[in-house]
Amino acid sequence: MSAPIAVIDDASSSPDNKSVSFSSEPQTPVAALHNNAAKATLLETLGLRDPKPEARVAWNGQNPSWFRSTFFQMTVLGGCSFLAPGIWGAMASLGAGGSQDPSTVNAANSLTFALMVITSMLTSSLIGKTSAKFALIAGTVGYAPYAAGLYLNSVSQSQWLIISGAALCGISAGTFWSVEGAIAIGYPERLKQARYISYWLMYRVLGQLLGGIINLSLNYKNDGKGSISTNTYLVFVVLQCLGPFCAMLLSPPHKVQRSDRTPVYLHIESSTKRELKLVWKTLTKPQVLLLLPLIWQGTWSEALIGTYAVDYFTVRSRALGSLLSAICASLANYLLGFWLDWKRPTVNTRARWSFGVIYSLQAAWWAWAIYIMHKYHTTTPKPVLDWSSDGYGKGFGVYIFLQIGFNVMYELNYWLVGNISDDPADVIRLASIVRATESAGQCVSYGVNSTSWRLDAVAGLNAAQWAVSILPAWLVVRNVGVLGDGTRIHEARTYAGEDERQKLKHAGLKTAEYDLKGDS
Repeated sequence: MSAPIAVIDDASSSPDNKSVSFSSEPQTPVAALHNNAAKATLLETLGLRDPKPEARVAWNGQNPSWFRSTFFQMTVLGGCSFLAPGIWGAMASLGAGGSQDPSTVNAANSLTFALMVITSMLTSSLIGKTSAKFALIAGTVGYAPYAAGLYLNSVSQSQWLIISGAALCGISAGTFWSVEGAIAIGYPERLKQARYISYWLMYRVLGQLLGGIINLSLNYKNDGKGSISTNTYLVFVVLQCLGPFCAMLLSPPHKVQRSDRTPVYLHIESSTKRELKLVWKTLTKPQVLLLLPLIWQGTWSEALIGTYAVDYFTVRSRALGSLLSAICASLANYLLGFWLDWKRPTVNTRARWSFGVIYSLQAAWWAWAIYIMHKYHTTTPKPVLDWSSDGYGKGFGVYIFLQIGFNVMYELNYWLVGNISDDPADVIRLASIVRATESAGQCVSYGVNSTSWRLDAVAGLNAAQWAVSILPAWLVVRNVGVLGDGTRIHEARTYAGEDERQKLKHAGLKTAEYDLKGDS
């Protein structure tokens, strides 16, 4: 006999009439019965619009579909991250998109991030009109033209496609960045959230890993400065063209099967005008405002790292750096993910220790970077470092540790944002705000790196922003995982609106509420 399935009936408009019943027989989702094919829109039929459910059926944990599992959804998301921003990051990790002249590429990237600020802030409205899946597909289509622009510039010194490709990339990438952040936070079970964020980020740095392998295999004999092989760009273009097809494999939220049986709520029901007002309301919350400087500076170093690589390292050394930094960053992300998901310490303890360790190390890495970059700037002639050069390890070490710092800050920031609110609509808005802030920071950062500023001065500016962001962020971090009565929880509750949460509690799903274990 099969286990009972909780059927949550919310067909009535009166809250008092909503009830929870149990049946021992397999149930057909009520939403599927009410949404007949004649009324379904084309987008709903294709799975590109999330239907408004009239009832929820909690998964009974039996006969799981691997295609609907959280792991598969995060694998699809990871695949999209690898094929879109991951490959873009691979080009960035090779130093200014693998180009010999970083100024043009940095200027194009600045344009990309400027446009991403706008599209990131509009993503929650797009999801409200369509779905998270549609936004993910749309967000992957603009990356390939930019890689094609780098290829064209490499073979003919033509720059028009770099600029237009950067614009197309910015329009779609803002949407992609926002929706992937919302999915990465909102799809997994809360008890496994940090590990799944690590898993997602692994695919992103996998782009760097593959880029390093490809570039090293094509350029291992190139011990001078300059652009990477043109064949490398062709491989990147082909891979990025696969992004939309990978995104089509994502399941809509109401079909995902979590191991804790809780449904995934990642749905927005508001007009575009009202949604923009709600985004602004979320943006102006004290917790969000205090974290904005931290989020702003978190991705500032990406442009500096790439420019540093192209200025001081040979092509094959840059390829090796791309390869090794991806491996080291993935390991660091997984270590952080397991720590953040460890239930023995309280959520607050995990937040405080992670913040303290990561940002203390960041201070040491910035001091080291400023010293090395100043030394290289004042050396005549300017050094060009190959793995066979004397002193290569010192400069290469700076590159690796800055990459590690970039990635662990990235993961921690998303985990912190995911603990600000447990309202699923807020998760989408917060992801959009985070991505818009990151994009604004990177727009300015790539703009600065496209000028004649000394790299040690740029590193000093990065360090100054780090220092300014610490205190405001700490005011938020110190209260993460602490309830209004002072209780320090060990497990966060699932994302759900208050009405849905009450239904989940009645259905017997324990993760619908905090564990309330206190500090024991």
